[in-house]
Amino acid sequence: MRTVQGTSLKQRTAHVGASRGAPREAELAARVEELEEAVRARDAFLAVAAHELRNPMYALSLHLNVALQMAQAGGDGDLIDALQGATRSLSRYVERATTLLDVSRINSGHKDLHIDDVDFAAVVRQVADSHAAEAAYTGATIRLDLPDSLPGRWDALAIEQIVGNLVSNAVKFGADGPVDVVLRAEGDAVRLTVRDRGPGIPPAEMERIFGQFEQVIAGPARAGFGVGLWLVRSLVDAHGGSIAVDSPPGAGAVFTVRLPRDATPTGPRSS
Repeated sequence: MRTVQGTSLKQRTAHVGASRGAPREAELAARVEELEEAVRARDAFLAVAAHELRNPMYALSLHLNVALQMAQAGGDGDLIDALQGATRSLSRYVERATTLLDVSRINSGHKDLHIDDVDFAAVVRQVADSHAAEAAYTGATIRLDLPDSLPGRWDALAIEQIVGNLVSNAVKFGADGPVDVVLRAEGDAVRLTVRDRGPGIPPAEMERIFGQFEQVIAGPARAGFGVGLWLVRSLVDAHGGSIAVDSPPGAGAVFTVRLPRDATPTGPRSS
């Protein structure tokens, strides 16, 4: 083999490659750290922005509700319709700001739950009331089958997000049909079922719908972040529960959530 100053060409090439590899590896590691820091900064910014944009909207919502009550008392149909439309738009804005906030928290690794005594049935009724105007606008009907009360220990905001996203999806994609929400206690667990009468979900999409930024039904009428079901699964997982979907061809979609009755962690929870 040809040699160069007593060292084989192969050995010299390997030595040069190794000497160049170390700086390259360090450069790549530094770049990865830089990108991770950029992602953390982005998520922190989104969380702050969503929080700051959402809070004033609650005050505006209160003013709209007062104005709507005055319009209803005066019997002004056109004004009532206009204020109801403004209320729906504001609700969608707040919902999206809340979604941004929750997605940012989960992406940054913060899944800590604030476990407290919660009446699951009361949360479902509250969510149904908040979506009543949207359902009426699309021609849908939200039908509840709940016990008078179903107490347990969960994160109240997370439960509201889980129910809210499932009901909102059912109203949007339910082809103006009825949306059935059923809540049952099952021993040490609870089962929530949300069913719509829409076109259903293709079998190949059953798992993909739970991905981040995924939407099975596209189009301007279905605008959104595409993170609702991903967020639902993340919050269900954080509670130690499960979510499943069943969608017989042409018979709509049925989402079933099962959660432990007491989601209090028994040991350290990783965030």
